[in-house]
Amino acid sequence: MDTPLRVVLWNANDLSNHKLELQTFLNMHKIDIAVISEAHFTSRTVFKFPHYTVYRTIHTDDTAHGGAAVILRSSIRHHELLHCQSDKIQAATIQLDARPWPMTISVTYCPPRHVISTDDYTTFFRSLESRFLIGGGWNAKHTVCGARLTTPKGRNLLNAICSYNCHHFSTGGPTYWPTDLTKLPDFWISS
Repeated sequence: MDTPLRVVLWNANDLSNHKLELQTFLNMHKIDIAVISEAHFTSRTVFKFPHYTVYRTIHTDDTAHGGAAVILRSSIRHHELLHCQSDKIQAATIQLDARPWPMTISVTYCPPRHVISTDDYTTFFRSLESRFLIGGGWNAKHTVCGARLTTPKGRNLLNAICSYNCHHFSTGGPTYWPTDLTKLPDFWISS
């Protein structure tokens, strides 16, 4: 019998500043795959863990902001797929050699200032093949997912999720805690 994979999603807001924390978490909780948004890597960043493989996508301007990373246990059979690296969507993507079908795992970061259309999201989903799981920092809000308000990006993302026959998941609690104490914690869409 195959054992289930343990997958974690985290918006790191600069992974290099949290390396030891993440390594301890991965080992303590026996995590197989970590999908990390806002890794803040550049082409010069060296980031390794023993017994794990790291795949990443950096921001198009090659400065330390945005970006995404997939960190997975090296013993898991997989291969890297083409990543998405644009101003609107940065995604690192791998495909697990799973039975009975391959499974694609992707992590995204979508900077808040860009407008992303339903077609943009759908085109991205189409690039992931037929079975996929995406986690990440979408910077999109919708009341259907528990947010206090709906943003245009949230509306477009939910339209793409529905039109592509996908499902979204919400934690039931806030997924974003602002550093500004005058702002309220809120939800972001996960799919």
